[in-house]
Amino acid sequence: MCQGIKVKATVRNQEAADKLLQQGFDVVVNANPALLDAKWLADCDAVLDSIPLSYDEKRQPFETQSFWVQPLVKKLPSLKWAGYLSATSVYADSGGNWIDEASTNFSTSPRGVLRLKAEQVWLNSAASAEVFRLAGIYGDERNIVSKLMAGNYKTVAWQPAHYSNRIHVDDIVATLLASMQKPEANRIINLSDDAPCSHKDYVYQLSEMIGAPTPIALSPEQAKKEMSAAYLDFFRDNKRISNQKLHQLLLPKLKYPSFRDAFQSTTTKDKP
Repeated sequence: MCQGIKVKATVRNQEAADKLLQQGFDVVVNANPALLDAKWLADCDAVLDSIPLSYDEKRQPFETQSFWVQPLVKKLPSLKWAGYLSATSVYADSGGNWIDEASTNFSTSPRGVLRLKAEQVWLNSAASAEVFRLAGIYGDERNIVSKLMAGNYKTVAWQPAHYSNRIHVDDIVATLLASMQKPEANRIINLSDDAPCSHKDYVYQLSEMIGAPTPIALSPEQAKKEMSAAYLDFFRDNKRISNQKLHQLLLPKLKYPSFRDAFQSTTTKDKP
């Protein structure tokens, strides 16, 4: 049970299953949701898809929702709510301008195009699904603290600065629970906190907060020489994700409006 909700979960390996089983969840190991047992699904009134893009042997991305969403939905007679965790990578670089859910300036990158395709599979299904476009996720066990503490962390000093966006996992969970209480078919919501900033500012401020060595800021020219093209792309996008719709419809206030709130809470706890 989780906040009074009986949770069933599918995972792709036994190790992940064992961890959830220890927490009392009903878990099955399954790589293809279309093949899940109909009896096991019969009483499910909500389903959340957190399956990311997959990659083939040539490291080319592809989405899997096209193959299993429709067969899965047919096995869910009690379904009242469905959610898909997408990503803000569906949006193209905006030059630092704000982007809301009405934007049609979509990315032409393979990852962005395929995420958008997966969204449409859910939105066009019989599930009356909702889509949540997530910014960079962080949390107590999902952050870059260990990398910063190790030293020699490298970032890019773009001129002008490139904005990046984040969201704490606790606020993601709170949004999903709120959405289940106030469902709206085909709703699309950006999940990002209130304070977009450059990745450089993020790692410099966080390093100071946790007492880590100061990161190394590379010029774009240096970064091209020292970083792989894929890794550099992570820093390249420059956009600010608006969360006004999130505030208006589901969460008037975030638990962690910025990463500073989250890590200030952690560092305060650690003080004697």
